[in-house]
Amino acid sequence: MLTGIYQSAGLLLIIGVFYIKDFFSIARYDQERSAEGSGRSWDYTIMLLTAAVLMIVQPVLLPGLGVTIEARWALIIQAVGLLIALGGLGLNWWSRDSLKQFYAERVELQPEHQIITNGPYATIRHPVFTSFFMIVIGCFLINPAVPTLLIMIYAFWDFSGAARQEEVLLSENLPGYADYMTHTSAFFPIPGQGRGRK
Repeated sequence: MLTGIYQSAGLLLIIGVFYIKDFFSIARYDQERSAEGSGRSWDYTIMLLTAAVLMIVQPVLLPGLGVTIEARWALIIQAVGLLIALGGLGLNWWSRDSLKQFYAERVELQPEHQIITNGPYATIRHPVFTSFFMIVIGCFLINPAVPTLLIMIYAFWDFSGAARQEEVLLSENLPGYADYMTHTSAFFPIPGQGRGRK
C-alpha cells in the first residue's frame, strides 16, 4: 500500500482536477443562468474545500488516523479506488455539461427550468450526486482513514437528502418531472429504465 505523501498526492490530484473543472464550469454556465446569482454556494464550497484539505494533509500530518496494509493486494485496492474516483470525475463532467446553467450547489428552481433527459440524465436523475459518491468511495479506497470515512458518510447522507428535496421541488413545480421519475432511477442505472420506456 502506498502511504503518506503518495496518498496525499493522489487525493490532491483527484480533488484538484475536480475543483479546476468545477470553477470553469460554474463560470461558463453562470452567464446563461436566468436566475439571479451564481450556481455557486460559497458557504458550501468553503466547507467542502476545508474537508478536502483535511483529507489531503491527513496521510502526512496524522498518519495514525489511517489504516496501513502491507499486503500486495492493498495496492490493487488503491488502484481500483483511483479508477473509481476518475470515473466519478468523468461522470461529473458529463453530468455538469448536460445540465449547463441548471446546475447549482443548492436545491433551486430556476425561471425557465427544464427537465434534462440527455446524457446520463436519460437513465438516472442525480448523476452529479452519483459522481460524488464515486469520488468519495475512490478517495476512501486510496486512503482508508477516519477523516475520509467521515467525509464519505457525510456525502452519502447530504446528497441523498438533497436528492429527495430536489425531487419534491421539481415534481411539484416542473410539469413532466413526476413522469420522468417513473422512467429513471435515482442514482444508478437500472436495465430497462430510461429514455423510450413507457
